[in-house]
Parts: sequence; structure tokens; C-alpha cells
Amino acid sequence: MNNSELDNLIKNKWKTDKVWEESFSEDYRPGYCIFNNTAYALDLLYKHVKNNSKMCFHTDVDVDGIGTTYIFKKTLEKIGSNNHLLLINRDKVHGIQQKHADYFKQKPIDLMIITDSSSNEIDIIKQFNCDVLCIDHHDLLHRDLLGYCNDGIHRYVIVNNTIDNYAFDFDKRWLMTKKPGIFDNVEPYKGTSAMSCGLVVYELLRIFCDIYGYTHLLENMKLYQWVGVTLISDVIDTLNDRNQWYLDKTVFSYEVEPTLDCIMHKINKYISKLSVSYIGYTFAPLVNKAIRANAGAEALTDIIYYPDRILDLKKYDENQKDAVDRAINIEIVHNGVKTTGKRDFSNSSIELDITSLGINPNYTGVIASHVGGDNNKAAAVYYIDQEGLCKGSFRGQDKNFDYRGYFEKFDPSIYAQGHSLAFGFRLKKDLLDQIMKNIPELENKNKNTYDIALGQCKNGIIHIGQEDWDNFRRQGYLMRISVGNSKVQTNDQILFRVSNRDIDLKTAHGKLLIYNVFGGIDNGGFECKAFKPVTDSEVNVLSTVDNGIEMFIH
Repeated sequence: MNNSELDNLIKNKWKTDKVWEESFSEDYRPGYCIFNNTAYALDLLYKHVKNNSKMCFHTDVDVDGIGTTYIFKKTLEKIGSNNHLLLINRDKVHGIQQKHADYFKQKPIDLMIITDSSSNEIDIIKQFNCDVLCIDHHDLLHRDLLGYCNDGIHRYVIVNNTIDNYAFDFDKRWLMTKKPGIFDNVEPYKGTSAMSCGLVVYELLRIFCDIYGYTHLLENMKLYQWVGVTLISDVIDTLNDRNQWYLDKTVFSYEVEPTLDCIMHKINKYISKLSVSYIGYTFAPLVNKAIRANAGAEALTDIIYYPDRILDLKKYDENQKDAVDRAINIEIVHNGVKTTGKRDFSNSSIELDITSLGINPNYTGVIASHVGGDNNKAAAVYYIDQEGLCKGSFRGQDKNFDYRGYFEKFDPSIYAQGHSLAFGFRLKKDLLDQIMKNIPELENKNKNTYDIALGQCKNGIIHIGQEDWDNFRRQGYLMRISVGNSKVQTNDQILFRVSNRDIDLKTAHGKLLIYNVFGGIDNGGFECKAFKPVTDSEVNVLSTVDNGIEMFIH
């Protein structure tokens, strides 16, 4: 297929606006997310779209970053904004750099749009002599989110989903003046880490399109499937209603967004729909391997403009394989005979210095994932930089433990930015040694708080407090109460009270499921609530057997 044929295919597949409006219910879409600074961000964006301003998209060097640029660029092009530059770091360095601020002082633009990084690079953001819109989903370390750049003329706005919207009432009032009625029942936004940047960008643009007269534009273009790709590629916790909606529309649909469809059939002509395994183990690794080989610009260009060239990226497979092999394997000399063995990772946590191994520093993250995952241990892989500091990547195994937060709080001199489970770091060697030594003990302590396990329970009321409930909530959609060896007599009951004063399942972020309830003599007469959702604040579990039973709720 040549480029002209591909362009016509994509254009034709996108001519479906009215079809979707006729078949798509407003109630079916997830509710709106009104993030911090939504009003300021959309007002700024609309000004530049209306003027067809010269915009630059700076994206992060991963699939999520490329996906956000794709969603953003395709949406703005569809509504008439087409004066765009694309920018991605040549090497795998996250975020906006000083050199970018310096460059655009010489080559002026109107709006810098930064996605999937840099919300903590406030000093650099303020140096631009143009308006700046930064949309990010990484942990935010400050609250300087809105204001004027250093020139006193241009504005900067930062939107980040990890914090609550403290000005929700203002944003909601602004939106309701633009589009009366549709925001009446929107609840205040509470910060969460369970979003890819692709999801944040999509939700923000969805509001933009709805208030400025482009309702269902994103759905017509099937851009929600790029959100599904970013959720999977960025390993985001998807166990909530919103993320499940995006996954359902991505992996269960035979109607695939044109670019994703082209890429999918170039990679494997026999598959007919996107799947979690294809995205997570074929498409995303193909792109990430190119990025780690300093070919991020090539990957971005192919996906945005030439998706039929996607297989050209396979040439970078060997680069990554060689890097991982060098990190894991070690040469052993015995009686003058050289053999290859495995590096020793028997310590309770893994520290690996690759400075002298001839490995590109871009591969610290993938190596940490390999050695950490293979050994089920926290792993820090690094090289020594020019200032003598350890610079590299960390990967943890316990999704409920905030490793990045622990690094950050351990010493104020430590740089650690990214997600709680996976992030980049820069610190002194002695501090890294102390942290990695402490982590196994902290993980063990943390594991004791995930489930509420109750044994030898008497009939009556079991109270679950706020702290326990918060621990449950971190696990996502499926939460567990485990009750073992509880003697329950005829027609007696155990009442699980999962609310007190300020806890109510109807308004909680997560959902509690009691499932796989069993026990007694062949479950005789025991009411099974398998996979039954709890929708009230109290749950009765009733036994009708004549003698004592062993009851378990997992």
C-alpha cells in the first residue's frame, strides 16, 4: 500500500461522524473528569486553535507519550488546526530540557504543548517566550500550576490527574456557561494514579470538543482505542469502571482505528482486532525498543505519518537483546576455560551498575524490569554519571508500595521522578545502598495491611475502619474480606459493617465484592454470594445449617 492509498483509507474511515451520533448514548460514556485548571487549559487551547497558531507538541519517549501526541494532533487537525511541529527527545531523556527553551527563543512559536512529562520542570517551563500547556500524569511535586512565564506576557498552565481539583467549583461554573446542562451532575475530581497520559489528554479534549461544538468527534475517530493502548503499555491499574470502558472499546472491537489497524495488519495480517497480549507484548515492545536505541523520532514519525513502515523498527530488536544479555550474563574463567554464566542476584534486592558493561544507559529501565521480574525483587539499575552520582531506573514488585515516595522522602538531595512503581533516579551511591537494603523489610511490613483477615469470629458486628478501607481501595476494583474458622450457628449471622460516619460504599472510589463464599457440609443451606457486588454499607452473611461450619470469605 503506497502513501496515497493509505491517506485515502484513513480519510474515508474517519467520515463517520453522524453514524456514531445516531447509535451512541450520552449515558454510555464515562462521566467527565474536570481536572485542575481545566477552564484555563481549554480557554488557552481554544484561543490558539481559533487562530491556527503555530504549535509544537513535545512528547515523552514511550508509547504513552507517542499516543498522547497522536490523539492531540489528529483531534486538532480535524477541527482545523494544522500548523504543528513534533518534538521528541533523540535519546531516552524524559521531559523538556533547557536546550528546548533556548532553541524556541530563536525560533518562535505560539504554543508549546508538553504531554506525558515535565509538570515538575516548572523553572524551564517559565523560560519559554510562548504560551505553554503541560498535561502530565506523573507524581506532582509542587503546586505552581498556573501563571505567567518569565517574560510577563505568555501564560503557562499545568494539568495533572494525580492531584484533587481544588478549584472545582470555578472550573464547573466556567464549563456550565459554555455548555449549560451537561455538567450539572459532575462530582468534584479526586486525584488518582490510575490514568495514562493518553487518558488524561483524551478526557480533557473530550470536554473541549463537547463545549465547542464537536460532540463525539473523538469517538467518531475511535481515538479511545489509543487510550486503551496507552493504559496497557504504561501498565496502568485498569480495575475501575472508567478504564474498563476504554479497554472494552479497544480489545473487544473488530472496528479498529485506521492507523492502529494499518499497524496491526503490517505486524500480523491474520489478526482481526487489538488484544491485550498484542499491545503489551508485540506493538509496545516494538516501539519501545526503537526508543531505547535513540530512534524515538523515527518511531514517532512512522506512527504519525507512515504507519505502513512500522516493521522497519524491528531492526532495533538486537540492540535491546544485546543490552539485556550483557547485564544478565557474566563471563566465567575456570582453569583457563571461558564459559558464560548468570550474574548473581541472590541478595534480597538488586543493585546493578552497568557503567563498565558497555551498555547504553537508555536500557536501565528494561534491564531493571527483566532482572526484577525474573527474581521477584526490587531492582535498581544504574550507571555512574559525570558528577559521580548513580543515575538509572528503579522497578518495584509490590504495586501497593510507593517506592518513589520512599526515595524522595529518604533524603532531600535525591532525584526520583516517574510512577510509584517505576521511575528514574539520581543520587549518591551510599544513599542508594541504604535504600535498597531497607526496601525488603518495608515490603514485608506493607504486605500485612492489604487484606483484612479475621479468624475465630463470633456472631455479631465486624467493623472496618477508615484505614482498613483505604488499604482496600489501593487494590482497585476487587477488594477482599477474608474470614476463616468462624463458627456460625443456625440462623445466626455475621454482619459486616463496612461503613462508619464518613465511609459509604455508594460513594467510595472502589467497589467491594464478596465472592467465593463457601463452607459447612457441602455448603448445605449456606447462602452463596459469589461475585455479588455490595451496594449498601452493611452486608449480612447468613448461615442456616444446624451445626457449626467453617466459613471463608475470600
